[in-house]
Amino acid sequence: MLRDDMAADHAFAWSAGRPLAWSDFQASPPSGGAEGAKTSYTLYWVWKCRGEVFEFRAIAGFRPRQSWVQAIVLNDSTQRRTVLSHEQTHFDLAEVHARRMRRAFADLARPCANTDAELRALAERLAQEEQVEQRRYDAETNHGLLGDQQAAWSRKVARRLNGS
Repeated sequence: MLRDDMAADHAFAWSAGRPLAWSDFQASPPSGGAEGAKTSYTLYWVWKCRGEVFEFRAIAGFRPRQSWVQAIVLNDSTQRRTVLSHEQTHFDLAEVHARRMRRAFADLARPCANTDAELRALAERLAQEEQVEQRRYDAETNHGLLGDQQAAWSRKVARRLNGS
């Protein structure tokens, strides 16, 4: 089921060995607006109970067909690098939250004793917390334009990915 959802979005999973490249940004950019690029990603999750055996998966997926970059970014070598780094940190932050979601579900004492509605509510709450942090990241870095704040966020997210 998770694979089908990702395939429908033409999404690929976050991987430490597979950083984003501008070729991943396949949508046409809007004609107006101040943003130089847009990363479309989502947290995909699914669970299954077989008796008392609980299986849970959560994946941070990048959606190329909904992600775009403005030509002005691609034509400026500094912006090419800095904007892609900002967008990569968005995707990395999504992975931080996918891991957080996996831990939260792994920590449930008897997950199969919960209703689907209870499990869905937990997943949705965690996904909402991810969105709140993503908005804070953009606000505090001014969408990557504040170099010092961007560097601090990139370091913080990298530490969280590395478990320290």
